[in-house]
This record gives sequence, C-alpha cells and structure tokens, in this order.
Amino acid sequence: MFRVLLPVMRPAVTAAFIFNFVTCWNELFLSVTLMNSDDNKTVPVALSGFISSFNIDWSLMSAAAVLTILPTMVLFAFAGRHIVRGLTAGAVKE
Repeated sequence: MFRVLLPVMRPAVTAAFIFNFVTCWNELFLSVTLMNSDDNKTVPVALSGFISSFNIDWSLMSAAAVLTILPTMVLFAFAGRHIVRGLTAGAVKE
C-alpha cells in the first residue's frame, strides 16, 4: 500500500488540499452569516470592513488584499508541480 498506492495518490491529494485551502481562505458569506464577534473574523470579512455606506478606502483595502493573497501564492509556488500532476493524472495514456 505504501509503495504503490500512496505515491500514485499524492498529486491528487495535494491538488485537492490546495483547492480546499483556497476555498476556505476565501469564504465570505458563511463567515459573515455565522460570526457574531470581532475576535473570530476571517480575512475576507475583515477586508469587507473597509467598505462603508458612502466610501471605500481603496488604499487600505488594496494593501490588505496583497497581504491576504501572499499565503495562497506561497502555497501555489511550492505545490504547483503537484497541482499539475494531480489535475492531469489519468488524462494521458502511457
């Protein structure tokens, strides 16, 4: 099992993990609906705090968005090879 199945599954599991991480990282609707306190705010909810009724603070929102994107970019940079392998596994007949 460890010599055959695990090496074959690794790219697909890595790709699924990364896509799940990005989906959870960007979740806004569920967080806004369920979170009542400011202590448990997620990053997208905090970014939406820069939007008021009459004004949007674009400079602070842009700076926070760049800092928000960094963990995802680092994750994709290190795992990009596994993502491509996981998405194309089984598509090419050898």
